[in-house]
Amino acid sequence: MVGRYKSAEQTEAIEAEAVRLFLKARASDAAEDWSEAYAWVALDPAHGFAFAKAEAGWELSERLAELPTGQIDDAVISPSIAPATTGDGNGRPSRGIVFDRRTALKWGAAAAFAGVAGTVGLRYYGTVDHYRTALGETRAIRLADGSIIHLNTASSVEVALRDDVRTIKLLQGEARFDVAHDKHRPFIVDADGTHVRAVGTIFNIRLRPDLTELTVIEGIVAVENRGSPVRQIGSGRSAAVRGGRIAVNKLDPAKLKQRVAWQDGMLQFDGDTLAQAVEEFNRYRAQPIVIGDPSLASLRVGGTFHIDRSQDFVTALESSFGIRATAGNDDSILLVAAE
Repeated sequence: MVGRYKSAEQTEAIEAEAVRLFLKARASDAAEDWSEAYAWVALDPAHGFAFAKAEAGWELSERLAELPTGQIDDAVISPSIAPATTGDGNGRPSRGIVFDRRTALKWGAAAAFAGVAGTVGLRYYGTVDHYRTALGETRAIRLADGSIIHLNTASSVEVALRDDVRTIKLLQGEARFDVAHDKHRPFIVDADGTHVRAVGTIFNIRLRPDLTELTVIEGIVAVENRGSPVRQIGSGRSAAVRGGRIAVNKLDPAKLKQRVAWQDGMLQFDGDTLAQAVEEFNRYRAQPIVIGDPSLASLRVGGTFHIDRSQDFVTALESSFGIRATAGNDDSILLVAAE
C-alpha cells in the first residue's frame, strides 16, 4: 500500500479508515486508541493526509455548528481571541478571518487537497501533543515553553506550541495552567467553546456538565464564549460561562483556596452541602458514594480530606451527623440516616 499514487478505490478505503480511527479515538479519548491511530498514520504518507482531512472536517463542522442558523455569512472569528483550531492552510493560526460559506468551502477543499489539520497542525508531524489522566489520577506536565499544566482526575488536553501562539484544547475534566510569560506568543485555551487568552498568568478551568468554570489565580485573562464580548478577568475572580454569557464573581481567599485544593491532593469543604461533597469525592472513585436518603443531601459539611481517602470523609459523617454508611459488594458506599 505504501507509495505515492493510489487508485480511487484505495483512496476511498484509506479515508474511511482514517475517519473510523479518528472518531473512535475522539469518542473514547483512550491512550490505546490514539496510539492505534498514530501507528496507522505512520505506515504511509497517504494515511497522514487522510487522517488530517478527517480532523479538519470534524473541527470545521464543530465551528459551523456553533453559528446560529442563517448567520453563517455574517460570522467573524474575533482577531483578539480566535479559536486555536483555525488555520491558514499552512498550519498557522489565522487572525480576523471572515468565515462565510465561500471560505468554508475553500477550507474544505484545502483540507481535502493538502490534508491540513483543523487542530492547528498534523499530529503526524508532531505539532500536537495529547495528555490525559485516568480516574483518580492527577498529573503535572511541563511544556517546552516552561508553562505547566496540572491535570485533575479523568482529564485530557491537546497542546500545540508554535512560534507565534501557544494553543491548548481542554477536551475533558479540569486543569490548572501556570503560563510562562511570553508577550510574543499568547497562550490560548479552548474549553468547549470558551476561549481564554493569557500571556503570563495562572488560572484553572473546569468543564462541568452544564457550564465552564474559570478561576483566575494570578494575573489577568481575556475570555470569550460563542461570539460574546471579550471580558477581562483578574486574579481572585471566577467566571461561569455558558451559551455566550460570562458571569463573573469575586472569590474570597478561603473560597479561592478551596477551588484549587485538588492541586495539593486535597478536597476542602466549608458549608457545602453533602450532595456537593459527595459529587467531588465521586470524581476520584471507581464506584460512587450514593446518598440513599434524600433528606441528607442538604446537610452542610466542612473539613479537609485527601482526595484518595474518601473513607475518612465517610467516617466523619458517621461520627458527626448520625449517618450510617453501608459498603456494597461493588465497593460503592450507601449513605442513609442512622436508625
